[in-house]
Amino acid sequence: MVCKYNDNHHHHPISRKKKESEHGHTHDHSTTKDKKLLTISFAITFVVMIVEIVGGIYVNSLALISDAIHMFTHAFALGLSLFAILIATKEIDDEKSFGYFRAEVLAAFINGLTIALSVLWILYEAVLRLLHPEEILASATIMIAALGLAVNIITGLILLRANHDNINIRAAFFHMLADTLSSAAIIVGAVIIYYTNFYLLDTILALVVALVIAKWAKSLLKDSVHVLLEGSPHNTQTIKSAILKEFDYIVDVHDIHCWEISHNYYYFTCHIILDKKDEELYSKTINDVSGFLEDEFTIAHTTIQIECVN
Repeated sequence: MVCKYNDNHHHHPISRKKKESEHGHTHDHSTTKDKKLLTISFAITFVVMIVEIVGGIYVNSLALISDAIHMFTHAFALGLSLFAILIATKEIDDEKSFGYFRAEVLAAFINGLTIALSVLWILYEAVLRLLHPEEILASATIMIAALGLAVNIITGLILLRANHDNINIRAAFFHMLADTLSSAAIIVGAVIIYYTNFYLLDTILALVVALVIAKWAKSLLKDSVHVLLEGSPHNTQTIKSAILKEFDYIVDVHDIHCWEISHNYYYFTCHIILDKKDEELYSKTINDVSGFLEDEFTIAHTTIQIECVN
């Protein structure tokens, strides 16, 4: 015999009200700080990107132009992330019951697609250069790439202070690291070309930069698609095992669903089976399990249905 309590219970324990309120305040503070840091980083990156594009065309350096394109994707990512944060702060309405938090994840997905397209362009240009090598102005390339390197270091230090739990912030930061490495590689390559006239090295470095961008794009697309497809932020079997281990009177946990709205904004639903003799533990089980999930897995929004068996 199975008795079901069909009244799903959303977890709002009084003992955690203050904690949730403090979390909300921290999130608002973090969002305001992130917007400021993103705005500064975007302005700096955009200006230097223009300089690198113009300079790359002038000195005829594919590596420098590819680095400028990488910086464009960085600027685009920063701008889109900033726009997404602004959208995400819109209040929940009747049509968007979860709010607009997923705007940040969608922005990360668009960034990943854009960067993947830039990789294809660099590869296309690299193939043309391999077939028809061209001379570059190594000295000018060194000066312009050095400027890009300095800017990447500055924006990196700025973004280091932002909230890295946010997929867009984290992606922008790692993108900046890739930018820094590519700029350093271009400087080293240009110095070698200056003394050896080995112009093919410019194309080789462009390919290396493309590989770095591709790797970052793959990671970003994988993470964003996982969230958009309602992937669980935690392994559901791990959660089930943890619940059964923590509460020895629970018979079983099934029909588990866990998904992520945005960074550290998780929802969880499940059915919990109790023995008939433990029926009086209904309310206690919901509150205790919900509190356990918040403490162990950062899941603050839970809906639990209790079932009893003889």
